[in-house]
Amino acid sequence: MKFKALRLWAESLANAVVPRYCIICERRLWATEECTCLSCLMQLPRTGFKGKKGNIVERILWDERITTQRGNSFLYYHPESVYCNIFFSFKYLHNPATAVFYGKMMAHDLEYTDFFQGIDLLVPVPLSGKRFLKRGYNQSERLAAGVSAVTGIPVCTEALQRVSDNVSQTRLTVEERRENVQQIFRLVRPDLVTGKHALLIDDVITTGSTIKQCAYCLLEAEGVKLSVLSLAISYFHSRHVFPHGCDPDYGEEEPAAIG
Repeated sequence: MKFKALRLWAESLANAVVPRYCIICERRLWATEECTCLSCLMQLPRTGFKGKKGNIVERILWDERITTQRGNSFLYYHPESVYCNIFFSFKYLHNPATAVFYGKMMAHDLEYTDFFQGIDLLVPVPLSGKRFLKRGYNQSERLAAGVSAVTGIPVCTEALQRVSDNVSQTRLTVEERRENVQQIFRLVRPDLVTGKHALLIDDVITTGSTIKQCAYCLLEAEGVKLSVLSLAISYFHSRHVFPHGCDPDYGEEEPAAIG
């Protein structure tokens, strides 16, 4: 108890000297708050999927080659929402701790479900070498680290490799996105996933093209089962839940995505 009280006192003192601010609303954080204030956490645009079977995350990945075991996304992503600041924080403002924090949130959201049952390893979507050098870390791996901290499931970063630097998908059409991710991943260590149930981890699913290419590579190993978990899925896949601060009258235009 004394150690905890001392730690809280030290954190309060540090926060007074070097104040921290919410990445979403920019309000000053209390010592007990991490990167996001309690008010913004309460208003997160959650999907509410909770790992339910047959949800849209599973269905958008199904094809003649992929049968997704389980799928889940924690949040809805809208390119004009204030909650985009979450993704800007860990992708462009060099805050990997934000990704770890939200990775833990993703896992806690599924804590009282059977979503993680039988999963052997977490496989983050690989980042290109150029972007890794610029950013210094892979945001999907940091999300996976947060999930691992809660579940105890190990993270595997050696099985998949990104072999080319594709252009950003932010302003591409659906078809251009599919073409943009063709043959950009390679399974370099099939022995690490053979016979395993792998959970692919990504930050945002828009069309599913990127994560499908990862899935195709993993399926080259024998006996692989696949599940998918992302921090967010595009609001385009929902017609009944709208993120805070967004105009629901968005029509049928394909939304932009980060990265």
